[in-house]
Amino acid sequence: MKRTTRRLFTASAAALATAVLAYASSASSAASISYANVGPVPPGVTFTGISESSGTDSVPLYGPPSGFPTGLDFNPQAFVAQAVAGGADLTDGQLNFTVAAPMGVSNVSVFEAGDYSLVGVGTPASQVSAGAILRATIVEVNGAAVAPINVPTSNVSVAYNLIANAGLVQPWSLGTSVNVAAALPAGQRATKVDVSVNNQMIAISEPGSIAFIAKKEFIIGTGVVPEPASFALAGLALCGLGLCRKR
Repeated sequence: MKRTTRRLFTASAAALATAVLAYASSASSAASISYANVGPVPPGVTFTGISESSGTDSVPLYGPPSGFPTGLDFNPQAFVAQAVAGGADLTDGQLNFTVAAPMGVSNVSVFEAGDYSLVGVGTPASQVSAGAILRATIVEVNGAAVAPINVPTSNVSVAYNLIANAGLVQPWSLGTSVNVAAALPAGQRATKVDVSVNNQMIAISEPGSIAFIAKKEFIIGTGVVPEPASFALAGLALCGLGLCRKR
């Protein structure tokens, strides 16, 4: 957490948020940790080089992942931002990994959720927010290494303030995805993709307020390119439906 405390809340919330985000983008990682590879998990997806880092906090923030079909499930325990009586707090974390799938990766997604609390007296300047930036780079096509191909970045955020969204332990969630398959010509499969997720959580309070936000759930999902056999079976199924309709 990068905390700022002021006796008088004279800066606007937007200006302060910009300042702490600028700090996050310029700060070098204060800590990092690596996890064991996961997989292959059905239908044959493997996650390697899983690591997390932070320029504001000690790690772990995300915690060790567990694998499920085509994805990773994290259970964050310490990914929070909190501010009291005119303070501001930024928590910044980054997750990196490589996903490999012989059948081809079609997309990568992020879903995260948690709770927030905004209590006390003040203005909309007392607020909390959470955001995610998802980046993917194709490094292998049809099983052969290639020069990195950048997939268009995706980002998403949520924000709540004391006047419009006051309350204790209120739920929040967000999600986004990148289309890996769309970055390649037809007939080519992205069989290995480097992925990074950058997360920021911000809490800003005024002298009479408390702002708190926590990440409780974090899930990485991957889609895979259907096998030709799957297309064939789907085609047969459609033909069967057509025959049934004719009869």
